[in-house]
Amino acid sequence: MTTRRWELMLPHDWVRARKHVPVAYLPLGRLEWHGRHLPLGLDAVKAHALCLRIAERAGGIVMPPLYYGDDPTQVADLHFKNGHQISEALAIDRAEYEAKTETPGWELYERLLQSIFAEVERVGFLVAVVVAGHYPLHGPAARAAESYTQRGALKIFTCIGFDLVKDLGFQGDHAARWETSLLLALRPELVDLSRLEGQEEPPLGVLGEDPRDASAEYGEEAIRHIVERVHQKVGALLREAKWPPAAGA
Repeated sequence: MTTRRWELMLPHDWVRARKHVPVAYLPLGRLEWHGRHLPLGLDAVKAHALCLRIAERAGGIVMPPLYYGDDPTQVADLHFKNGHQISEALAIDRAEYEAKTETPGWELYERLLQSIFAEVERVGFLVAVVVAGHYPLHGPAARAAESYTQRGALKIFTCIGFDLVKDLGFQGDHAARWETSLLLALRPELVDLSRLEGQEEPPLGVLGEDPRDASAEYGEEAIRHIVERVHQKVGALLREAKWPPAAGA
């Protein structure tokens, strides 16, 4: 087996990996501005790469990232106080965008996640780990998980990432030192800090410590702790699910 990515696995490898450790990982993200130095899909890219690291440690299979969320204000960043500048940088007609934006809601998103949980359970997984790369997706994911577990047997763990290591001093942010460091460790080819040179101060749409202070080393340290803590949680959930089955069962 050369990959743990569900969509790239050959059938025999998928079956072997699922039977060996019946855990599925679901990365969640959105498409939105993450500074001039990071990709628009950072949230899902980050969550997907993190899930792959976790799967290498704990076993299991990583699903394709879900680039979606039931909030139509994200792409042009209507929630940012300087969102007009972001719209301009993305060449989006903000007035037209706002006029066509419907009131956000999460019912469809939560139903979609519950359908995914049902499919994961039907094909033989006992545990699902949901990593919300876009922080506002965690609440709907947790609600969907709670609703599903009232009728399904699948064990579901939802997290953001930095929430698992806050006690160690790590803090989440938006396109600042934390997220930039994670991507420098996980997908360094997608980070271009030179794009911040000669631009506005503080960097547009960046919330948190200066991303120019980011480092792959800082990111790797955080990832190591996140991976270990999810590994422990996965082990506990598998034991709850009576895995592995007793000899002769």
